[in-house]
Amino acid sequence: MSKADLASKTKAELLKIAQRLGLRGISTLNKTDLLKRIRQAQQRTAVRAQNQRNGIAAVAKRLADAVKRRAIRKRDTTTAAPAPAVPERAAATAGRATARRSPISMPSAVEQRLSARGPEEFSAHKFDVTPALPPPTQVFREEHLGELPEAYGTGRLYLTARDPHWLYAYWDLSWQQMADYRGQSSDGRLLLRVYEKNQASPIQELTLGHDTRNWYIPVNKAATTYSVELGFWRHAGHFHVISRSREATTPSDAVSPDTTARFVTIPIDFSFRELLALIRQHMKGGEALADALHRLQLAGFKFPFKVGLDLGPWSAEQAGELERILGGDILRRIRMGSFEITEWLRRRLQEELSSGMFSAFSPGGASWSGVPRKGFWFAVNAELIIYGATEPDAKVTIDGKSINLRSDGTFSFQYSFPDGQYTLPVVVVSAAGDDKREVALTFERQSRAKGEVGKVKQPAHLKAPAVA
Repeated sequence: MSKADLASKTKAELLKIAQRLGLRGISTLNKTDLLKRIRQAQQRTAVRAQNQRNGIAAVAKRLADAVKRRAIRKRDTTTAAPAPAVPERAAATAGRATARRSPISMPSAVEQRLSARGPEEFSAHKFDVTPALPPPTQVFREEHLGELPEAYGTGRLYLTARDPHWLYAYWDLSWQQMADYRGQSSDGRLLLRVYEKNQASPIQELTLGHDTRNWYIPVNKAATTYSVELGFWRHAGHFHVISRSREATTPSDAVSPDTTARFVTIPIDFSFRELLALIRQHMKGGEALADALHRLQLAGFKFPFKVGLDLGPWSAEQAGELERILGGDILRRIRMGSFEITEWLRRRLQEELSSGMFSAFSPGGASWSGVPRKGFWFAVNAELIIYGATEPDAKVTIDGKSINLRSDGTFSFQYSFPDGQYTLPVVVVSAAGDDKREVALTFERQSRAKGEVGKVKQPAHLKAPAVA
């Protein structure tokens, strides 16, 4: 089919042609790119067919040459000098006599002709050999195994939590299935509805683009269970559900409130076999060795080694090493989208390890410095985190401040958040400067305390946003 014929067809017709050619990854292409892919596939098919024809022609030529050589050799042998004439009666008699005397069969006609030529002629051709056929030329044939299909058409909807504030949904529908469902919709659109657990109404309703098979969903609650459903509005006015996902729970965006910690002394100069023999008779059924050691050490059991270790107050070097080990591990494990959690932990460890305020990790309420606080106390504060995503080469400003984008186009910015009302303009400009988007975010904080409530000191680098 010529290029002009292809150009006259619709995109739907081109998609069917591309499927017959075995092309994959074509549903999101525009008509120009789809036409280009089809032309390239047709050219590859033509090259493979030409290579196959060339291979067949080469084999046919070799066979014809072999037949020709054999015909020439046969002609040479038939034109050689005939054997001396022997009377027919005598020849037959001699033949019968030979057959009676020896079990050896009569020589073939070729052997008779060669023996009739005489010793000189036979000697002249004794080193002639029949030329061997040339080895067949290897013809490369491209093995087209095809690509993995874009979808298997199972209709299943999958949901997973990417981080505390982002979900990822994927549905296994082919482009034809999605086109059929859009045709049944009252407005030609498919929708993705997000539900929070134990809520009957969706908290979000997202309109999907044509041939879209996955979606990143921002959610404002961490440590919450969500589910999604894919469907469309029918002409009759009710919502038709194509598929529902299983539930997915976002992780927490704060330090775990579980401060339980148990410690046991295991001496380095005792083997586990020796420790087991030491306390075996005091162990309970099914109890692990470490659990038994912990219970007995709390009960004051007399061990042949010192239980516990006096560390004394934390030094600045020890605090820095703890922050390096803990913070470095978190930085390696948490990817884009959870960067705010990482930065929060890093700053809190750096500031509060040295101040002695941070007591969330200590089971007895003691601070990192080892100095217990006196009495009951409470302190709280808040920070404002703004995050989003755009094209990686765009320019983003928040409250007039330029924001650095990550490699995938995501960004985040933090402010201190004292009491008051604030308006933060967020502006993005395309790399070419021909497109601009803007949104104004308004926030208000009012703190009302009952009893004595302090404020956790905010980092010095956080600046308050402009007052509205």
